[in-house]
Amino acid sequence: MRRIAFLAVIPLTLLLASCMSLNSSTIRVVLPSELYAGKPFEMKVGVVGPLGFLLRNVEVKIDGQTYTTDESGYARVPFFFLDAGSYAVILSYGDVSTKIVLNVKPASWLVLCWFGADNNLWEYVNSDLEEMKSAAKDVAVIAFVDRDGTMSDGIYALSMDSVFVRIEFFNETNSGSGTNLSWFVNKYGTCDANKKSLILWNHGSAWDDTDPYRAKGISYDDQSKDFLTTLELKNALQGTRWDVLGFDACLMGSVEVLYELKDLADYFLASPGEIPSSGWDYRFLASISDLDSKGFCEKAIDRWRSFYTNRSYKPLLNAWDSEKLSKAVSSLVEKMNPANGLPEVNTVYSTSPRLCDLGEVLYSFGWSDVLSQFQSARIPQTTNALLYLSVFLPQNSNQLDQYREMYSQLSFSEHTGWLDWLDSLFH
Repeated sequence: MRRIAFLAVIPLTLLLASCMSLNSSTIRVVLPSELYAGKPFEMKVGVVGPLGFLLRNVEVKIDGQTYTTDESGYARVPFFFLDAGSYAVILSYGDVSTKIVLNVKPASWLVLCWFGADNNLWEYVNSDLEEMKSAAKDVAVIAFVDRDGTMSDGIYALSMDSVFVRIEFFNETNSGSGTNLSWFVNKYGTCDANKKSLILWNHGSAWDDTDPYRAKGISYDDQSKDFLTTLELKNALQGTRWDVLGFDACLMGSVEVLYELKDLADYFLASPGEIPSSGWDYRFLASISDLDSKGFCEKAIDRWRSFYTNRSYKPLLNAWDSEKLSKAVSSLVEKMNPANGLPEVNTVYSTSPRLCDLGEVLYSFGWSDVLSQFQSARIPQTTNALLYLSVFLPQNSNQLDQYREMYSQLSFSEHTGWLDWLDSLFH
């Protein structure tokens, strides 16, 4: 059993009352009608006296721990379970004890969020947490929150009555640490749920870590001057598997990044370009209970496109089927013959490093069979050459040499020969 106790007073809206006779008094228990793993809840315990009134300032024991009823006549006992199951709780008042059973169900979805906001994005955390409060009752949302300065860092879980409760406290932590990310996902990623997603929220810069702080992979921390490189991210998540791995961060929709992480998730959600500070619209969590992984992605994308309907950001967020993406990358290997000259592309997501749209590169060389495979790997599927998936395409040999050592470490470069192919463009 994994139960994390925390001190909190949470007003409940969905109540189920039951009474048990204890001599001339009665213990009254008030609980939410449904209990789910990963969702904090409060059990209210009151003592009804002989005259039918709740007694104030009397002591009751719950599993041997003493609680005192407040002015409303209830003692408030917080619970938080990571495992689904039936849990016996012993209630005592005076000389009489009785047992109740808490039946905790698996969540429909676990949504783990890594808020690396110890930087200039800290003020946007609250608005996204506010959106997440709309999550369905059976959706567990657990967030690692690292904000600027002395803000209230810690682990927050969304309660049964849609309030975020801090279940672990930090004075200051490093959200750019792979060790901390590994600890978080290995502890809270075990929460019982039918489906599981991990969302990484921060600044992002695809796979680029050539400058130890200005340019980085994802999740940089101003206090610690640290960040997560793509390889560090991969190592931190090693041994875990996610139904959906999402990036609420700029430039992470890169074929190099997604291919590096291909064994860690069934689907990816990412943008190849810049994401506005307001980020994803997390109100999509209200309607994911019955959705599979693909449906989760489609709902997130639909909400994004509704939110940014009249702006250039609208088409940027897309999902990728990891298995289909891997097969598409494998088909690219057959095309890696020496080329003459740079392909023509219209869409450049970043100039340093130069990240261009992969679909336009494939189209320019006439590799329609490979392009078709990437198109079918995308959600929503597309027939356009513009894929909204980036790839490294430097303009000259100097740019290539600037990133050569780091780029050569990526699986995409190793497995496709892309780096050698780039060399053929300039020599």
